[in-house]
Amino acid sequence: MKSKNLLRSLLIVALVIAQNAFAQDEAKSSNLGVGMNLGLQKLFGDVKHTGVGPAGEFMARFLVNDRFNISLGLGYGLLNDGLVNNTFETNLITGDLKANINLLSPGRINPYLSLGLGVFSFSYKQTKSSAIGNGGLQGNRFYDGSFILGGGVEFMATPKLAINIFADYRHTTGDDLDGFTFGDKDGYVNGRAGFTYYLSPRQSSPVSSNEELLATNNLEMEDMAGAGLPEASDSGNLSMFEAKLDKLEESDTGFSMEQYVRLKSRVDELTQLIKEKESALEDLRMNLDMKNQRISDLEAELQRTPSTAAASYGGVSDFSQGYEEALRRFYARDYDAAIREFQTLREQFPHHRLVSNCDYWIGESYFGKGDYTQAADAFQRVFNYANSYKKDDATIMLGRSYYNMQDLNTAKTFFQELLDNYPNSEYVGKAKTWLGKIG
Repeated sequence: MKSKNLLRSLLIVALVIAQNAFAQDEAKSSNLGVGMNLGLQKLFGDVKHTGVGPAGEFMARFLVNDRFNISLGLGYGLLNDGLVNNTFETNLITGDLKANINLLSPGRINPYLSLGLGVFSFSYKQTKSSAIGNGGLQGNRFYDGSFILGGGVEFMATPKLAINIFADYRHTTGDDLDGFTFGDKDGYVNGRAGFTYYLSPRQSSPVSSNEELLATNNLEMEDMAGAGLPEASDSGNLSMFEAKLDKLEESDTGFSMEQYVRLKSRVDELTQLIKEKESALEDLRMNLDMKNQRISDLEAELQRTPSTAAASYGGVSDFSQGYEEALRRFYARDYDAAIREFQTLREQFPHHRLVSNCDYWIGESYFGKGDYTQAADAFQRVFNYANSYKKDDATIMLGRSYYNMQDLNTAKTFFQELLDNYPNSEYVGKAKTWLGKIG
């Protein structure tokens, strides 16, 4: 009776999960996936020669983290002793709860192990008088439990759709699946294949290095429709927002490229300004006796920069417009045009606070073209600027450039340099991954 109640409870939970899953707005992040699996199952019991029968299930999967998830399945299947003998048939309604552990870091191919518990309802039917089972079991439905051990592989066809292939063994707590109740406990093996649809992208599919336009494509892009620009004084929110923008490649978003490029240009300027102020404040804390003089120097510098640019080039807004246009060229993969425009900005505005960014994006453009030698030269120029905040970006991109040139020792040096010199960089995890590839 307890197994019967548990089966009913699992059915209710599955229906609630499925209803909530499809009621969710897909624009919101979700850890839930739903799917279906079909396959075959084979009995191992007192009948020595058994056949295979069809089986299937509806499944819901909840992602606890990148390496662990929980799945709930409700299914139906048949057990028999083969098409030739065909002396009995047992049909099962199953409910199971499994914990799945990924054996590797998430990627396109995810092998995993499964452990779980199951409950099932079954009925036994003799189709021939030669069946060894107890004919008195016919016409009744029974309830039992099982212990589940297995594993499988999940193939990510898209960030939301996975193809599953798995097998498991289910050792039952009873001994009457084959109608014979005087031997060892029964069990059966499942082999199934199917699909799982996740309501939010689970894992971005890996792409080749030639297709990666940005050094940090592992962060997902939030839906920015209707997003406002953060205040320049809010350095925490701005840093997070700038990181999101830097990770955008070709994500599924309704945010227009023109809006994105304009925000990217503005965020680069604001982030650089904030970092300059933070650096200045740190100097003030270390040199209290020079506080008033340092504030005066900073104010004078901020006043002098726009006036010089305005006198020679028609105002800082000209740089902003040119920077915005160059970024637009880059994201349109018109790399030659982007290189020309960033070079022009670098020559006309040599003292602008974002001039080092021009060299960085020139390097990204050459990298996108597959010209890794020119890319490395451009990334190296970023270190000629004392106040550039693109140094950790340039360091990891130097490693990737030399990696693609098959100069693994030099690549390894730059990846290690990022870990040593920029331990708080958002690219630390990426650098460790590349070092792992090199060995």
